[in-house]
Amino acid sequence: MTGLADRIRGGLYGLAAGDALGATLEFMTGDQIRARYGVLREIAGGGWLNLRPGEWTDDTEMALAVAEGVLADPENPVPHIGEGFLRWRATDPPDIGGTVRAAFQAYDRLGNWHRAAEAVHARTGMTAGNGALMRTLPLAFAYPGPVELYVRCMEVARMTHWDPEAGLTCFLYCRAAQHAVRGAGLAGAWDRAVEEMLEVAPAGKMSRAAAALAGKLEGVMAWPEDRLRPTGYTVDTLACALWCAANAGSFEEAVVRAVNLGGDADTVGAVTGGLAGVMHGYGAIPARWVDKFNRAQRERLDAAAEGLARLAEKIFA
Repeated sequence: MTGLADRIRGGLYGLAAGDALGATLEFMTGDQIRARYGVLREIAGGGWLNLRPGEWTDDTEMALAVAEGVLADPENPVPHIGEGFLRWRATDPPDIGGTVRAAFQAYDRLGNWHRAAEAVHARTGMTAGNGALMRTLPLAFAYPGPVELYVRCMEVARMTHWDPEAGLTCFLYCRAAQHAVRGAGLAGAWDRAVEEMLEVAPAGKMSRAAAALAGKLEGVMAWPEDRLRPTGYTVDTLACALWCAANAGSFEEAVVRAVNLGGDADTVGAVTGGLAGVMHGYGAIPARWVDKFNRAQRERLDAAAEGLARLAEKIFA
């Protein structure tokens, strides 16, 4: 039986592996991928960022910032997560997403993450992108649900992405992962997560947004594959991840199917890899993928996984 620590390590390494595999294909169409690679199965680097094999993108960097911020102070993680975001920004990465970049700029002016994200949303009306969902998995291992998990998902998502769908998709993803950690099958985990979202979302705007989101994702695991859209929209990406994890017999198959959809392939790969890693455990991740990470990368993933496992022992006992 796959143990708790192995599932958590599988989630973090799975996220990073999906990110590194998918980065090669980001912004390519399915037809372009088939013409160039057939089916990409190896972490090859390159892509529009010209990465070395094993190098990851903003998805893993921001997820680790969340993990490290939670471990610094589980009772008040937002300031510590924000410090991690700013340390990453100081490295001048080329792949800061548009909404995240705008939130950083607003934070520089306002000095408060939530006020900054709200200001960006008020100006653009478009903050339901993937930048919150891609980083949210560590919350699943640190906070019991559903109520506390909902609160934490909303507060961390809304550091940059104010749209209700951003936080709600984070909750669904993390809550389904929590049920999977306990050994539930994905279909049952998902159904329970949706039911709990509808119960915990406060009455009014959030309740209406939750009901609308549940409708958008109804029957997602049984959709025809051609209905999947690997876009930068958080609902589309969660749909792709759920479908790929549900319709694959192994961790590798789930992630390979996800990234070869193209589009926002690194994020679709990261979200799928996180979920499939929790489902199947660290031992299911191909060793040839893990071997692409250098010592510093593995040490950072291991430290986050070990710390989160210690917190999770209190939740999943």
